[in-house]
Amino acid sequence: MTEMQQNIHDAEKPVAKPAEFVGGTADARAHRRRSVLWPAKIEVGRHNFNCQVWNMSLGGARVRLDMPIKEGAGVTLVIAGRGDIPAVVRWSDSNAAGLEFIMPAEEVRLLFMDRLQVLGLDTPTS
Repeated sequence: MTEMQQNIHDAEKPVAKPAEFVGGTADARAHRRRSVLWPAKIEVGRHNFNCQVWNMSLGGARVRLDMPIKEGAGVTLVIAGRGDIPAVVRWSDSNAAGLEFIMPAEEVRLLFMDRLQVLGLDTPTS
């Protein structure tokens, strides 16, 4: 591949946007994250994989799964009794992945309406 072809190829790759920071700390994010330990499934195309949700916010989740999953992949996080949440894999390693929800935060909020106070997701981060 020539250098020009490589540059075009690299330009076509999806660019992972960084977490939206709020406040002055490096771990501040647009939405509060809470530790959870929920069984769930990740759907990738026609395939389903068991996973555990380790933490979540209205904007995404960290999940544990027994294999790496491609960054940039479109997936669906399925949590029993909550519905399906479309997401994009933003990072992945051998046993975990970070998902960014495609669904707007207010729609995610509705899925967890009965648990918002317990999860600490009932108030904005600002």
